[in-house]
Amino acid sequence: MTESTFLSGLSLNTVARKRNLVSDLAEAISREIAEGRLQAGDRLPTEAELAAAAGVSRTVVREAVAALKAAKLVQTRQGAGAFVLPPPPKSDFFASLSSGEVDDILAMLELRLAVEVEAASLAAVRRTDEEMAALDRALENIVRGEDYGIAADLEFHRILAAATKNPYFVRFLNFLGEFAVPRGHIARQVGEDQGHRDYLAVIEREHRAIRDAIAMSDSNLSAAMMRAHLANSRNRYSARITQNSAKPALRTPKLRSAAKA
Repeated sequence: MTESTFLSGLSLNTVARKRNLVSDLAEAISREIAEGRLQAGDRLPTEAELAAAAGVSRTVVREAVAALKAAKLVQTRQGAGAFVLPPPPKSDFFASLSSGEVDDILAMLELRLAVEVEAASLAAVRRTDEEMAALDRALENIVRGEDYGIAADLEFHRILAAATKNPYFVRFLNFLGEFAVPRGHIARQVGEDQGHRDYLAVIEREHRAIRDAIAMSDSNLSAAMMRAHLANSRNRYSARITQNSAKPALRTPKLRSAAKA
């Protein structure tokens, strides 16, 4: 992303309405990083440019950049400015997810319950109109069902996480990546059928219930709808795995060798 594009997108009118200008500016920049609009190695605009774009003082900018530096999101270079750091290497904390082991994925969904229920509650009272529009677009893409709706599903949860204004919710989901949507492991194995399309319709309804609760700024209802969705996802995944494991394996016909043909 170019500096001019970043500055034009840094609408901090929302920041100006909030309590803590330093943390709000830091969060605005960290969201740009977490959501990939600012990449590793990109230079942040100058202190003066950020101050003008955000409508804040240069002191606020300096403190916000210091907070980003403390969070290891940027580094400063004498006379050159502040630069986005690459994300830290993934530890083996979630390494077992890559193997697709059922118990690991079920445990991950349980962890998501603990994290994302609170995220939904916070998003309900912190979201912006722009984030609501983004949630609506993600819902439309879930309905279209491209790639079994996996990318759109993950994007919905990322937007909701960003709406908390706490960048660590976004970083948590980015860390999980596609493994946050475990139905992909099943969908790509069994293919798309009427049962899967019905399944996708249920997923869309649950996401819409979350979206509607957030639109009403009802934190308790948002948390309840997220809890219901993730608990249902865990139960559906467990049931589908059981169903698939009960199916007899397809027999592979033996081919005669060319020498015996």
